[in-house]
Amino acid sequence: MSNSALPPSGEAPGRSRRAPLQRLFAALAGLLAVAGLVSLAAILLGALNGTEVWPGFAAGAIYALPAAFILMGVLVIDGIRRRRRS
Repeated sequence: MSNSALPPSGEAPGRSRRAPLQRLFAALAGLLAVAGLVSLAAILLGALNGTEVWPGFAAGAIYALPAAFILMGVLVIDGIRRRRRS
């Protein structure tokens, strides 16, 4: 006797597979967020110690965090759009 409630691919009901591009964007957003937070921590620790930090850390915090936020927003909007279609 087969269970007709499960999708033919054997996945759990209500769970959809992510497209490879979505996984790439999610990984990129996570990587950018971690890199931006590490850069921000380096800037703050340098300021607490009174030392100068490499300007690349400032660029990392300025550009990586907003880019990660935008990518995560795109993923959320895409998830909402996919859910409304199904």
